[in-house]
Amino acid sequence: MSSQPETPVSPRKVRRAAGDRAMQRATLLALVVGAALAAVVVVIAASRPEPAAFWGALVGSALTLVMVLPTVGITFLGKRLTPVSMAATVLGSWAVKMFIVILVLIAVRDLESISMPWIGLALLVGAVSAVLVEAVLLARARQPLDVEPHQSAEEEQGTASGA
Repeated sequence: MSSQPETPVSPRKVRRAAGDRAMQRATLLALVVGAALAAVVVVIAASRPEPAAFWGALVGSALTLVMVLPTVGITFLGKRLTPVSMAATVLGSWAVKMFIVILVLIAVRDLESISMPWIGLALLVGAVSAVLVEAVLLARARQPLDVEPHQSAEEEQGTASGA
């Protein structure tokens, strides 16, 4: 027997842990699927006679990682964040991702050595497939929304005074 008293685990914590694992699993699988499909696009582009296709697919695949990796990171950080800081982190990462993608696309738009259609194809196949995989897996997990009712000011005063 252990000298440490066992701490009871509330059903709320168990459900939250299961929800965290489902979210982490979904984002990791989405990352793997998105990266694999982006790699397929790079291989197909490499087989094309024009080198701009390969470089475009490579840039698009890198942008796919820019779109998917922060989401994976947030799912692992999420259990340590408050709801407000989680929302701020998600919103901030989305803004940074969009800013990076737009800056890269503006920087390479006039380069003849990089094919814009192949950038778009790699982004479409990689990032969109990752988002679809993530959405399907999260919809299948269907974690219940567990919200505690808010006490009114009168009820809080009654509880605080011991009545």
